[in-house]
Amino acid sequence: MNEAIPIHSLPKSKDQIPALKIYRFKNSTDIQQGLPTPLPITPMPTNAPHRHTYYEILFIEEGQGFHEIDFHSYAVQGAGLHFLTPGQVHLLNFSTAWTGYIVAFSEDFYSFYNPGAPSLATFPFFQPAHRQPVISLKAADCHYFHNIMENMAADHLMEPTEQSLTGSYLGLLLQKCAVLGKREPQIYEGQTSGVPELIGRFQELVEKNFREMHEVQQYATKLGVSPDYLSKVVKKYLSTSSQEYILDKLLLEAKRLLVFTNLSSKEIAYHIHIEDPSYFGRIFKKKTGLTPNEYRDHVRKSAIY
Repeated sequence: MNEAIPIHSLPKSKDQIPALKIYRFKNSTDIQQGLPTPLPITPMPTNAPHRHTYYEILFIEEGQGFHEIDFHSYAVQGAGLHFLTPGQVHLLNFSTAWTGYIVAFSEDFYSFYNPGAPSLATFPFFQPAHRQPVISLKAADCHYFHNIMENMAADHLMEPTEQSLTGSYLGLLLQKCAVLGKREPQIYEGQTSGVPELIGRFQELVEKNFREMHEVQQYATKLGVSPDYLSKVVKKYLSTSSQEYILDKLLLEAKRLLVFTNLSSKEIAYHIHIEDPSYFGRIFKKKTGLTPNEYRDHVRKSAIY
């Protein structure tokens, strides 16, 4: 096992605008049958734990297997959409050939080509709290997304590539996904309607800064509110305290590193900017009931891979 979880990054385009890439699955039907496909397969292994610096949408038209995302296993049984945010650890476990597309993109790419559109953090499938990263698709929905992806891929492969077209397709793709989410609210069980903008901004800030910023005061300052007010709103809408929310993010990262790397508990504490490893061990055991090393042994023995 490596000392670090492999991280996949996207190259930048010639004009330095972060690129969008469209891939086929490594074991797609076309590739298994030796048929030519203009789209590349993902350049890095996907059947081993890894993370991305970018967002991903997996449009699965056919296939069976499992998708492991941050210690949760999601069955793949036919058509569906799967969503990933930067930093999540995941792997794909194929039991049959998969047909579909993987769209990999950065927040900068989406924002650049969709000015004025909702931020990525506003989409339910990308929201950090109560995230539900899978939408099952009916036949008509699958046909709709297939047509979008066929056209998007064709324009993406043109030389020279017209990035603005690809960016517009991405915006359309996400808007349609959001429509499906609203039409089937049970997919997002646990989401609260009417959540104030402050909650989304807090979640987004924590997602980007939790390794370095551990105190509620730091987030309250950036958000322009008092720590007491922030804590009150977070408690109301997320059913947890602001401090616990930040701590949960820290411990999730620690769990990723414990399971998917050989870093010591001390090294992991330093990685998440906890200068006292013994304090890290105490809060980890308080939250999980296990020491960091006990957790590592327990999860690895449970055959998550």
